[in-house]
Amino acid sequence: MSSSVSSPCVSICEVEHGRCIGCGRTETEIAEWRDYPEEKRLAIMDRLEDEAAAGGWFADDAFDGAPGA
Repeated sequence: MSSSVSSPCVSICEVEHGRCIGCGRTETEIAEWRDYPEEKRLAIMDRLEDEAAAGGWFADDAFDGAPGA
């Protein structure tokens, strides 16, 4: 029996505006991840993939003032 847990974690663990800039999960999702059933984890990962395909979850002004902006 495998004890692996599906996770979108990419080991860039820094929270901005309530979301991890690495994986996109909310602080609540990160804190409760191990307690979620696999079905819920996969649904969240699908949502994160959809958000990334649509340009990400960052606010429109997230990169204002950044070099090259």
